[in-house]
Amino acid sequence: MSSDSESSEASSDAAVVSFNSKTLARLFAEHFERPDTRISASAVEASAEYLRIFTREAIWRTDKALKDSASAGERGDGKQTRRITPARARMMEAEDLERVAGTLVLDF
Repeated sequence: MSSDSESSEASSDAAVVSFNSKTLARLFAEHFERPDTRISASAVEASAEYLRIFTREAIWRTDKALKDSASAGERGDGKQTRRITPARARMMEAEDLERVAGTLVLDF
């Protein structure tokens, strides 16, 4: 894959993944312990950007894991794994995201 196609793929991902600032501010407000707690617009925007990056990374890691599983039939220890077909590698499910969640959270 060339760097041009990677950058265009990354920019198309950026357009797809976004968080509404008003919704995010409302979620924060719902979970503040004190009703008079406030959050600045810049803090909401920074949180939205953080969530956007986190979400894109989760999708990227899951996609990579699925593609790797589709191309490899054995783990490094010689045990057989469930082979994922190329068609299945194009579909993400909750279990696929759960597999990468641990290391993703540790990295963030």
